[in-house]
Amino acid sequence: MAKLSLAPVSPALTALKDRPLAAGKDSRANALRDAISDSFSPAGGGLAQWELRVQLCTDIDRMPIDEASVEWPQDLSPFTIVARLTARPQVAWDEVRSPALVDALSFSPWHALAAHRPLGSVMRARRQVYAASVAHRAGHNGCPMHEPAGHVEAAV
Repeated sequence: MAKLSLAPVSPALTALKDRPLAAGKDSRANALRDAISDSFSPAGGGLAQWELRVQLCTDIDRMPIDEASVEWPQDLSPFTIVARLTARPQVAWDEVRSPALVDALSFSPWHALAAHRPLGSVMRARRQVYAASVAHRAGHNGCPMHEPAGHVEAAV
């Protein structure tokens, strides 16, 4: 059992910390999407990099799975860097192609091998929310959601 952290480390991303989102009183409906697109655009900067960090559960009493408000002590198990994710500058949103892709795809942490699926009561509750969201979007958009193909173990 482990907690995961995906932490920004490239200057282009760390410079965004505590920077207010420029939505203004005109309240651009897509202010967050536009800010992300600007950051990832070829004109917006260099590589975006994150570190994937893992904190292993070494003491189930002091590192409970079902109590999300408990911070796991780093003296018992410090976060360890296990990977670096790098994204080159790219077009993050295309007005023509992106809406069709977004409307047809869904994300769920349960699209994984059973051994890698989320644990704990909070994650079990989120599973129901993800399913309800997918069903709502499919009905609202009139487009069925596409699930991953391939080998999937039966849910337990």
